[in-house]
Amino acid sequence: MEISEAATGVLERAYDAASRFNPDAKIRVYRRKDGIQTGFADAPQDGDVVVEHEGMILYVAADVGEGLLDTTAQHDHLVLKPV
Repeated sequence: MEISEAATGVLERAYDAASRFNPDAKIRVYRRKDGIQTGFADAPQDGDVVVEHEGMILYVAADVGEGLLDTTAQHDHLVLKPV
């Protein structure tokens, strides 16, 4: 999975906010019916891929698949685009 500059900004803001409350919190990227979602987790779930990106640790669910994690015109809404 590739991550765009815009999506990196969204993830960095979330990562920084979460780490203020829980220094062990990482961002988990997963798929829902309505698209890509993010949440916080202390550890990866079974099948998650651990991705290091610009100093952040991300847990990416296996069903997210390949593509470019990017944003839409909606503020901070992440999508996975084919590459």
